[in-house]
This record gives sequence, structure tokens and C-alpha cells, in this order.
Amino acid sequence: MTSSQQMTDAEIERRMAQAAQAAEEGQHRTAARLYDQLGKDIQARCGRYDSRALDAFEGLARVIGKAGKGGGKRQ
Repeated sequence: MTSSQQMTDAEIERRMAQAAQAAEEGQHRTAARLYDQLGKDIQARCGRYDSRALDAFEGLARVIGKAGKGGGKRQ
């Protein structure tokens, strides 16, 4: 993998924070989309079982759980 294909830790942290902020604001669909895409991007660039991808998918699961309980704004 070339360095241009690798994701930096800072980029991953920034995108994780962006998804978390959307979740905190009750924007569940946006947060779910951000977590899902981040997880897929990490897997594609860093490996299928990279722990950061698993963290992103756990964030996705938390958002789905919250949205299913009716906790948040409709989008």
C-alpha cells in the first residue's frame, strides 16, 4: 500500500469525531452514514480487521440502537 492510499491517524480521528458529533446532535442517519463509510474506508486502506474499523462499526451499532429507541431528531 502506498502512502497516498493510507489513512492518517489524524484523518481517522477527525472523521470519528464528526460522526460522534452528528450522533450527539440526534442526526442518526448522518452519523450512521459517516460511521459506516469510515469503517469501510479503514478496511479498504488499513486491512479488514483493523481495530479502528471495528470502532467505527461499533459507533454505527450504537447509533442504530439509539435511533431504534426513538431518541433523536427526524431527518
